[in-house]
Amino acid sequence: MKNTLLVFGMVMAAPALAQERPLCGASGAGDWAQIQEVFTGDWLIEHQAGYVQMGGMVLPFPGAEEVDTITIFQLGDTLQATHPEAQEPLVLRLADEPRWVVDIDNPDIPEPLLSPEDVALVAGCSQLELPRLIGTSTAVIDGVTMDFTYRMMAVDWATLYGIMQINSFVQGIPVEARRTVWMRLSG
Repeated sequence: MKNTLLVFGMVMAAPALAQERPLCGASGAGDWAQIQEVFTGDWLIEHQAGYVQMGGMVLPFPGAEEVDTITIFQLGDTLQATHPEAQEPLVLRLADEPRWVVDIDNPDIPEPLLSPEDVALVAGCSQLELPRLIGTSTAVIDGVTMDFTYRMMAVDWATLYGIMQINSFVQGIPVEARRTVWMRLSG
């Protein structure tokens, strides 16, 4: 409930853009042009705390200390997000996945701040009716290839909430890291 109230407060404080277009029902391929237009621009992104799972261990993954700015732009029929330090852009597409569920079967793994159902509750419709984006990218850091996947849902037209997932292998051991992400349209 506390998390829902937090999101509700964010929604109420969102810019007028959130009030101009209906959010619920704007999730299909026919809405892609509108989604591209609305989400193009500079965004503030905050990576919050999460966890790293490696070799049977669960370790804390601290949140970033700084709020970064990323730019989302259209390139042909795609949306891409870039950061000055990124090796390659995050390529964004509409989610074509079933309902997102946070299923944690390990008591050492912390639950995210909000579940997809919490976001849908605030928006007032099913999460399948909300714009949901999946972004993918790859980076090589210290010789380790890391595959990034961002799953983000629109809380409103100026706020995205989601989970960043990183998958890699370190010395042959699979590593999975996850943490929550908030994005707010800048300006």
